[in-house]
Amino acid sequence: MKISHTREAPSATHIAAAALAALGAASAIPIPLAQLDFAGLINVFNIDHGDSPHALLVIAAVGGMLTFAVLALALAGSLLAATGARSARTLLIAAALAGLVTAMPLWIPAGVLIGVAALLLGPNSDRPTPGSRTKRNLRSASGVDTRPLRQGET
Repeated sequence: MKISHTREAPSATHIAAAALAALGAASAIPIPLAQLDFAGLINVFNIDHGDSPHALLVIAAVGGMLTFAVLALALAGSLLAATGARSARTLLIAAALAGLVTAMPLWIPAGVLIGVAALLLGPNSDRPTPGSRTKRNLRSASGVDTRPLRQGET
């Protein structure tokens, strides 16, 4: 395996993916703000939680904090996509799926944008895809002696 420290300039696809991911993350910024406002931790939208049970407020606060973490993950994936890093696709897929867990109905538009950005980056070239030929032996070599035979051995 050859490790090269020279990096090519990012392609137009990488720039487009980074822009889509950043747009998706930016459009989702109000979601955790609303969650934390409902929980009473901040007052951005003047949301009154009324007589909501304390447990619901705790769930909203935890969800808001986790959604902020997902936004950071999406922005990190966007930055990596702009630089042409291979791990950008993995981060963007993780952010799109984690956002669905933390803020399901509101996250769908942002998740779609982030997911499309991940699809634009394409599959990782290091991983074999189904039906592709790899250069390595996929069978186990246990019990096989790979030592070359010497003269007179059979």
